[in-house]
Amino acid sequence: MSVPSSPRIDRAPSWRRVLLLLLSVLLFLTAAALGLLALGLFSSLASNGPLWLRSLGVLGAGAVQGAGLGGLSGVAQAFTLVLLTSLTAGLAAFVKPRA
Repeated sequence: MSVPSSPRIDRAPSWRRVLLLLLSVLLFLTAAALGLLALGLFSSLASNGPLWLRSLGVLGAGAVQGAGLGGLSGVAQAFTLVLLTSLTAGLAAFVKPRA
């Protein structure tokens, strides 16, 4: 004898849930871009990295200097960008709508 199936409840997504999902995706993409820039900054510290990665490092250094942190050393700039990447990724995971 089989157990009768429970009635299926179809929920329409609420606007709040959709907006949280879009914000989460936007924050995740921002974290990915910041991670690439941080990787580029680390690569530009060593002169033997690939050209495309060192080019990302130049963009990352420009972004860090634009934020007013140009007085820091290259390693401190890279670690600052890594910290910002981690905070952004953590915020993206926190904002993600739960099931």
